Amino acid sequence: MTVAAIVPAAGRGARFGGAENKIWADVGGKPLIEWTLSALDAHPGIDSLVIVGAADELDRIRQAAKMLTKAAQVVAGGATRAASVLRGLESLDAGVQTVLVHDAARPAVPPDLIDRVLAGVRRHGVAIPGLPCTDTAKLCDAQGRVEATLDRPRIALVQTPQGCRRDLLERAYDLAGPAANETTDESSLLERAGIAVHIVAGDAANVKVTLPVDLAAVRRALLGRSDGEVRTGLGYDVHRLTSERELWLGGVRIEHAQGLEGHSDADVVVHAVCDALLGAAGLGDIGLLFPPGDPAHRNRRSTEFLAEIGARLRAAGWQVTNIDAAVLAEAPRLAPHRTAMAEAMAQALELEPERISIKATTSEGLGPVGRREGIGCWAVATLQRAGG
Repeated sequence: MTVAAIVPAAGRGARFGGAENKIWADVGGKPLIEWTLSALDAHPGIDSLVIVGAADELDRIRQAAKMLTKAAQVVAGGATRAASVLRGLESLDAGVQTVLVHDAARPAVPPDLIDRVLAGVRRHGVAIPGLPCTDTAKLCDAQGRVEATLDRPRIALVQTPQGCRRDLLERAYDLAGPAANETTDESSLLERAGIAVHIVAGDAANVKVTLPVDLAAVRRALLGRSDGEVRTGLGYDVHRLTSERELWLGGVRIEHAQGLEGHSDADVVVHAVCDALLGAAGLGDIGLLFPPGDPAHRNRRSTEFLAEIGARLRAAGWQVTNIDAAVLAEAPRLAPHRTAMAEAMAQALELEPERISIKATTSEGLGPVGRREGIGCWAVATLQRAGG
């Protein structure tokens, strides 16, 4: 049988958070979706792939799909998962007989799991992987009140890829019409059409990334990394003082005769912290993410940069353990502002303020800082894999 894998990737993953689609989360130096596509491309039982993406991400997905060895199409998705899968289904070559639908956010799918699904399709027409329910399961109403205790041995927690004969899936869509958009997976749609769905053994390693913490399990499955991995980064920044600007340090406006020159608000403390965080995670540097020549960043508050970097860290599966910043300045005196600075940066990072330490020292009159020509800051940041 000729088999095509449809990969719906048009959703935004609202529960994951972050500034972009979770399929671009970094896993071992490449986007999550590349791992997913590689796993499907490498399986000998799959002949072609169709990736269904958001309209504004199609070029980026095509770039990610360049490494595939098998025939692959990239098509625009719909407003729901069912609509996206239907568009993928409609784009298939006439010779495709069997369809596997696999979540873009399940990058660690084992080859033998795909084998079991394909064998199940050959035998039954429809097969989906499922895991046994190991906890007691309750059926609840909208107010959270328990209505019934379910028979645990009869419950399966289903995964993807979900496989079926192409004609059965097409029939299910035809029978459902617009109601297909109410379904959350292909098996639900097939059930509505009265088509029998059979379960094959799933795999606990076949994790779906829904929340940032799920990236830890994916990295463990793909890279052998432990949840407790710890990294440290170093950041440094210095700016020249000028009488023409306000002084911002650590996200706080400080009364002083001079401020700092720069394209943004020139907050050396936040800039040093940003580079320390990015360095620890291997995500570049502040100049790369927020180019100083970009008009969009003119006079921008540096805590906005920090908030975006915090979101990138969470999307990449990191949590901030500690930040230690040492400010080099002859003036002003920073002791009265340290608490407010820690709180401002902690708010931007969605972090407890006690995880941020700020110290201040002078240069004893030595060098440009000692001559009161500028202010500098060193920062060290420690990160840990989320879930560790």
